[in-house]
Amino acid sequence: MATYLYSDPHFDSENVLKFCNRPFKDVDEMNRKLIQNYNTVVLRQDICIWLGDVMYAASKTKVSNILRQMHGRKYLILGNHDRGHSERWWLDAGFDKVFSTPLYDAQRFLLLSHEPLPEFGNSLPIVNFHGHIHTQDYDFTPHNACINVCVEATDYKPVLMRNPFIQNIRQFSH
Repeated sequence: MATYLYSDPHFDSENVLKFCNRPFKDVDEMNRKLIQNYNTVVLRQDICIWLGDVMYAASKTKVSNILRQMHGRKYLILGNHDRGHSERWWLDAGFDKVFSTPLYDAQRFLLLSHEPLPEFGNSLPIVNFHGHIHTQDYDFTPHNACINVCVEATDYKPVLMRNPFIQNIRQFSH
């Protein structure tokens, strides 16, 4: 069993297709390719932690139909476009676990959030995996303690959480 990170698929979004310059002719092609890419990486026994922004103005039926096609156990940290629905709503739509706040693993100094939280990387040995910033300039200066896992930054695929990330964490220790 492996654990993956995935952020900002924005299923069915014409706006993200246009503003993020995604390489798909329309949302149907984007949805198909995102699901296909996801399933080539995530196996049925794996866990994938979604760092938010599943689908703007989502209907439970649409989300359920998409999630049923995707492998693994799916955990969601709510993003800004997901917060219009309750944790219960997202669970009913098909997620296995839902979190309304970032997750912090104190043993591995890992912070998982939707938005980048760079203030933690300035004084503490924490690596923040995040989404939200896509390809636009959000007046955010990337640095080694914040790793963007938006689909635009990961070839539209989930990324594996593995031991080399622990080595990255050690470089920030005092």
